[in-house]
This record gives sequence, structure tokens and C-alpha cells, in this order.
Amino acid sequence: MFSFLTTFAVGLASGMPIAFALGLCGLVYLLVQDAMPATLASQLFSALSTPSLLAIPFFILAAEVMSRTGATTRLIHFIDVLIRHTRGGLPVVAVFATVMFSSISGSSVATAAAVGTILIPEMVKRGYDRTFSVGLIASAGGLGILLPPSVPLVIYGIVTETSIATLFTAGAIVGIILTALLTVVAYGYSRASGVPPQPKASSRERLAAFKSAFGVLMSPVIVLGGIYSGYFTPMEAAAISSVYAIFLALCYGVSVKGLLPILTSSAKMSSIIMMILAGAQLFGYAITSERIPHVLFDGIMAMNLSSTEFLVGVMLLFFLIGMALEVISVILITMPILMPMIMGFDIDPVFFGMLLILNMEIAVITPPIGLNLFAISAISKVPVMRVFKGCLPFVLLLFLMLVFMTFVPQVQDMFRLL
Repeated sequence: MFSFLTTFAVGLASGMPIAFALGLCGLVYLLVQDAMPATLASQLFSALSTPSLLAIPFFILAAEVMSRTGATTRLIHFIDVLIRHTRGGLPVVAVFATVMFSSISGSSVATAAAVGTILIPEMVKRGYDRTFSVGLIASAGGLGILLPPSVPLVIYGIVTETSIATLFTAGAIVGIILTALLTVVAYGYSRASGVPPQPKASSRERLAAFKSAFGVLMSPVIVLGGIYSGYFTPMEAAAISSVYAIFLALCYGVSVKGLLPILTSSAKMSSIIMMILAGAQLFGYAITSERIPHVLFDGIMAMNLSSTEFLVGVMLLFFLIGMALEVISVILITMPILMPMIMGFDIDPVFFGMLLILNMEIAVITPPIGLNLFAISAISKVPVMRVFKGCLPFVLLLFLMLVFMTFVPQVQDMFRLL
């Protein structure tokens, strides 16, 4: 047992890509157990043969196409002409734009980068504090891993054998609540800052903006509406979203040749995730064969912890791990170990998934590895710690939301009804 765990720790400490660290760990275990090569082949095939995995490359492709073909600009302009005349309008535009783009991309970093590239310079130009501006975009971008079609939720559903459609519903509920809270904070700060509102857009300008953004606005309607109405599964929705995104790109004047770099980029990102999944399968096989989850479960049960105490400990663990690893790696490494304990404490897996994702939302805007911090820092040329300073009010908001969900039993009961 110690041989493969040591291999994993050394791999991470040496800066080895997480996919290789996970795979090498499982490979060492198989070599020690003399289970090569048949077991290796069967485990790798098992990791990548799940039909639900088809959703991942398609959602990634849709996000890449949308973010590179002017869809973000059209979306932001439409929201801006609707509410820019209100005091604090642009920060609210930023929140709504990240929510809308999250429902297309399913990625927090992609959302923060796409929206931040356009809105951060505009917010500074209109007189908003730069620290507040970068913090707002980085924090709101975290909704990308919560709102459907969230790629981390797809992977969580696959690993824990939980309904992806139910996870999407839960993510939408929590996401709407967080959106409302972020909007209140953004509006309150903007009112206090004294930045004057912009002139009200004319009806003609609003109609023109709506026509320009109509295709983008229909994307989440088609995808999520199709899932919740039962017309197609999340996997089919992913395929439809990618086809629709390519159709929009062609309508917006992108040539077939111009799509090739986008296809290449999305293929690379999908390949990275698939490699991590394959490595995680070997890692999971090793820890399961060594009965590590059961040993840990027996030890924790011997401590006579309540389910709430268990959740507090796990949330602290997630926060610490999330400071060093991104959300997909956290899910793939921890859930095979934690799932027997979650079942043992009778914790609803959908509810637990929401806690995990909320925790990771905090992690993506927390040093030292907060991905959104670095993405926004690179875009805005603002130091990472200054971006984090701007995120602090929103970190507190997310933390309070996490505490509320953890300590109020009725919240879990609500998720059991989904």
C-alpha cells in the first residue's frame, strides 16, 4: 500500500502532470501485485468506455466555439443595453453575463477569461475600482463549475453513479441563489462607489442587441430545456450544443478553416481530461484493491462522529486539497475513497456534490493555485494577490453559503426530493 501512495506523493511533489501521477501510482501497484498486463488493459478500457463521457468533449467544444466566435461580446452587449442606465448596472451585467456564459461553457476558467477580457477594461473605463472589478469577474466565473452544463458535475455523476440530470437541477438551484447573492453584493458596492449610470438605451438599440444575441441566448434554452423536458439526455444535449455552436459560428462569419484551431484546442483539452480519467481509474483500482476506503470508513465510524461532523472534516479536507489541485482532479482522487463513507452516513450524493462544488468555487479564487485568480491576473495585468483581495467579499459569501448548507439539515432533505 505504501509503495503506490509514496509514488503518488512523489509524483505530485515533483510537478508531474496529475494524469501521469495517478497512472504511475496505479501502475506501480499492478507491478507489485504482478497483475500486468491484462488488468492494465481492462482498467484503462473501463475508464474510457462509459457512455456518459461523451458529454465532456462535446461540452468543451461548444464552449470553445462560443468563446472564440464573438458570442460573448454579443451576449454582454445585450445585457448591458438592458440595465446600463441603472446605478451599478455594469457590475450586475458582469454577474448576469458570467451566469449566461456558464450555461454555455461549463467551465469556471473559460467563463472568467471570456467575460473578463471584455468587461474588466470597460468597468475600469466607467470608473469602477480595478480591484473590485477583477475580484467580481473572478468570483462570478466560479459559477461555471456549478451551473449546468458543468463538466465537473458530469464527472462527479460518472464517478459516483449519480444522475447527471439531477445534479444539473441541483446545480441550477444553488447557482440561482448564488447569482442573486452576488448581484446584491455587486449592486450594493456599485451604489456606494458613486459611479454614475450610463444613458438609457433606446428601444431600437435594445431590439438590435436582442437580434444580435438571439442565437447565443437560445443555446442554454435548447440544451437545458431539452434535458429538463425529457427530449434528450445530457449526453445528447452535449452533442446538440456543439453542433449548434458550430452552426452559430458559421452564421457569424467564421470559415471552416477558422474552426480548425478551435477544434484542435478543444481536442487537446478533452484529451487531457480523458488521460486524467484513465489515470484515476488505475488509482481507484489500487486503493479499492487495498480496501483503503473500508479501512478509513471503519476508523471514522469508530470515532462516533455525526454526519455533520463528518461533513465539516471533509469540507476542510476539500478546501486544503483544492488549494493545490483543480476540481476534476479532486473529484477523481477523493470520491472513490469517500463514497462508501457518504453512503455509510446516509448523506445524499447530490447534496454532497453541491457542497464539493461550492468548496471548489472557493478554491478557484484562493491562492496558491486558484485558477481563476491567475486567469484574471493574466488578462488584466493585475497582481494575483490584488485579484484575491478583490475576491475576499465573495469568498466570505461562498463560505457562509457552504456553512449554511452544511449545518441546516433541511437543506439536504430538499435535495433528496430531486
